[in-house]
Amino acid sequence: MKATTILRIACFLALIQYAAHGSLFLIAASTHGPGVLARIAASRIHSYWDLYLGYGLMAILSGVIEVVLLWQLSLLAKTDAERIRPMLALFVFANVAHAALIWKYFSLLAPVVFDLLIATLLCFAFVAARGKATDNSASPQELGASPQ
Repeated sequence: MKATTILRIACFLALIQYAAHGSLFLIAASTHGPGVLARIAASRIHSYWDLYLGYGLMAILSGVIEVVLLWQLSLLAKTDAERIRPMLALFVFANVAHAALIWKYFSLLAPVVFDLLIATLLCFAFVAARGKATDNSASPQELGASPQ
């Protein structure tokens, strides 16, 4: 399987994961009602809820960034797969570390499974991208020059 295809599958899994996180988080946040949020905002004191809400929104943002970057890497893999390998390695590490943190502090199986599936796909993409760099410069024969 091509690195481009693997990266697109990983991108869609990340999209599902963070769409689910975003929708579930925002549904949970809305159950507290505007009155609670208004009182917290009026006090100008950052509560545990503020920290929780802010962290949840940052997690959603980081998920959106991951989805967009994985899609962009899938486009780059078509022409310059070898050069994206360090970025793939970083995403593998990030997804495994995220899975470990989610398991340790929240014990939530679904996000851990998604993180590990994405990391596995990224490992496959890392292997598939090996030695697939293309040289965009033309050879002397392609330019019509005679070899010397």
